[in-house]
Amino acid sequence: MLKNYLKTAYRNILRQKGYAFINVVGLSIGLACSFFILLWVMHETSFNRFHEDGARIYRVLRNATLNGEVYTWAATPGPMAEALRTDYPEIENAVHTWWGQDFLITYEGQSFRENGNFAGADFFEVFTFPLLQGDPATVLETENSVVISESLARKLFGEDWQVQNAALGKSITIDHRKDFTITGIAKDAPDNSTITFDVMLPIEEFFSRFEWTKGWGNNSFPLYVRLKEGASLAEVNAKIADTVERHNPDGLNEVIFLQPFEEMYLYGDFTNGVNTGGRIELIRIFAVVGVFLLIIASINFMNLATARSTQRSKEIGVRKSLGATQQSLMGQFLSETMLLAAVAFVLAMALVVGLLPVFNTITGKHFEVTDLSPSFLAGVFAIALVTGLLAGSYPALYLSSFNPVAILRGTFRQKPSAERLRKGLVVFQFALSTLIIVSTAAVYFQIQYIMEKDLGLDRDNVVSINLEGGVRDRYETFRQELMGRPGIVNVSASSGNPLAIGSNTTDPTWDGKDPNDETLFSIINVHYDFVETMKMQLLAGRTHSRAFGADSSGYIINEQTAKAMGMDDPVGARLDFWGRSGTVIGVVKDFHMATFDAPISPTILRLEPGVTDQVWIRTEAGKTREALAGLKEVYTQFNPGYPFEYVFLDKRYEDLYRGVLVMGKLANVFAVIAILISCLGLFGLASFTAERRTKEIGIRKVLGASASNLVMLLSMDFTKLVLLGFILASPVAYWLIDKFLSSFEYRIGISPVMFIIAGVAALVIAWLTVSYQSYKAATADPVKSLRTE
Repeated sequence: MLKNYLKTAYRNILRQKGYAFINVVGLSIGLACSFFILLWVMHETSFNRFHEDGARIYRVLRNATLNGEVYTWAATPGPMAEALRTDYPEIENAVHTWWGQDFLITYEGQSFRENGNFAGADFFEVFTFPLLQGDPATVLETENSVVISESLARKLFGEDWQVQNAALGKSITIDHRKDFTITGIAKDAPDNSTITFDVMLPIEEFFSRFEWTKGWGNNSFPLYVRLKEGASLAEVNAKIADTVERHNPDGLNEVIFLQPFEEMYLYGDFTNGVNTGGRIELIRIFAVVGVFLLIIASINFMNLATARSTQRSKEIGVRKSLGATQQSLMGQFLSETMLLAAVAFVLAMALVVGLLPVFNTITGKHFEVTDLSPSFLAGVFAIALVTGLLAGSYPALYLSSFNPVAILRGTFRQKPSAERLRKGLVVFQFALSTLIIVSTAAVYFQIQYIMEKDLGLDRDNVVSINLEGGVRDRYETFRQELMGRPGIVNVSASSGNPLAIGSNTTDPTWDGKDPNDETLFSIINVHYDFVETMKMQLLAGRTHSRAFGADSSGYIINEQTAKAMGMDDPVGARLDFWGRSGTVIGVVKDFHMATFDAPISPTILRLEPGVTDQVWIRTEAGKTREALAGLKEVYTQFNPGYPFEYVFLDKRYEDLYRGVLVMGKLANVFAVIAILISCLGLFGLASFTAERRTKEIGIRKVLGASASNLVMLLSMDFTKLVLLGFILASPVAYWLIDKFLSSFEYRIGISPVMFIIAGVAALVIAWLTVSYQSYKAATADPVKSLRTE
């Protein structure tokens, strides 16, 4: 029987090639999109879940209450790891790390800049980064030990390093500062890990170089703990809550708690001390989009199948009169659907494989065909099966319920309910499409706002390099050499990226400060000429100048700092923090020192050349090539043992919004696909409608109707449906847009333009889709139309 079903299904598909093509194309595109989304979602949700003891590993977080608001931070004091290990028997391990940085690795004349980190001695016992060589318990035991990745081992010692046992025990130089002995080789960290490294150094080596790491007053280090088997998270959180207060009673009012390490990537956002989600929201959005696309594609099949039901009514009548049951007819029609779904599945998989490089470019992932795991294949097969059943179930039930007597007598007519359902499905289809289009427009406008907004400094034509080696030792000479090169306008330095300041404190005091005031200030250490190089707007006073010997105690503040100090004219006011007493010498216009999801905070520019680590070079517009050539020449002269590498500030700015930019690109793609699938169905329905009304069109033409009148007549019904879909989708779209924009402190308003764009786009595309079939029918020979039975 199954063979007969499939044979009949195959014949019906051949008889109706056009409609089969529309269904297969719509389903395959919808399936391919859902497969890509599934691949992305599976990868995103797999982050940090490969560690053997992952369920027992936690990140240590701090909730600090400042001026009534709770801030959540992942940075902890240097002594905290030892305190947690010693004071709480439920904690088996406590491992400090750093924030990750680039190291210059030198071995036998070769130099490579590699991503690296510092970690506690038991790092490789807690986290599952398998060692190809070395003992996890001892590889980071001494201060001069280093663990390198398999990739770096191949770079340094060749492809056969493991056969020759060439790496272990060898000495490499890091940052031209110190020699370290290789004590372990780790497998490359998987790309679904938030912790990545090619070089891992002992955290104790870092602690030994900086005295500030030994105090409880400086919070700088990410900290992870592994609990003992059976330990209760709630009980441990209750015990450790006051750890900082007990060791540092004069510090902030802080509560320590643990967050599951496996949840860190997806649930990284905290508001007023409470977890409010994070990246999981983006995953949920695109999972819903995937479902929407499948529904839109399924609607095409339902509509076309029920619309063409009259053409199959005689077949159904004959089959029923010969004894076919409703169940057997349902099996027949479902087999046709599943055959189409199977073809669509194969095409969708071909699209996934063929477009994988494009998908990687959009998302920034590195998927290979070999990454299509059995679980992924099982998932896509299940999606295809469910979609096939969803698309074919109603048509099968509807077609198999026809009355054979009415069919064979010639009195069969489609039920009005079927026509209403078709129209309802078209409305629903375009409502979903409109929802996606409006949301995409909102994302696009917000991204444009972020990329074009005045940041309070000029990020264009600014290049950064690391401040290291001879450049650091002879900075002034280096700067003067650069200033004499064509295309270079200004040079300065700072501690990190001014658009993403990570250092903050509540320490600053001034005359008249409320003793209960716990305002949080962002701090950036700068060199001379920083304000000029960044083209910040000076509102009052002056900038740091070499002409003033006492400028090491002079501070430049932003408008928010002046507001926090309660001063209209703060220039000359006393400002003390971190053991240094000074005065405010200048005020700059507020600049965005963090991403747009956080407000501009009070910020202090502190002249501290000794702790700067980035050189900023402003180039003349249109002379970037000459400026880079001069920069390379001077850099190579001062740092002959260092590779010349640079990054533009605007590129760093884009990197801050990588997630939003990826979301925008994906939203654009899915909006186009949603409209494309919807229009495929609309095209099929328009074709069927024109075919069904052939005789009516012929009569109207004979009576004098023009082609334009007929096109308008045939298009009007679909126009009403598209408009109704737009009207129904708009309130939901407004709510979704408002929720999306509320995550940004600085955002666009919800403009009617977004809805107008979506409505006009849906309407114009629908008109273009329907007009072809309408015009074709309207210009047909009326004599042939009137002869049509």
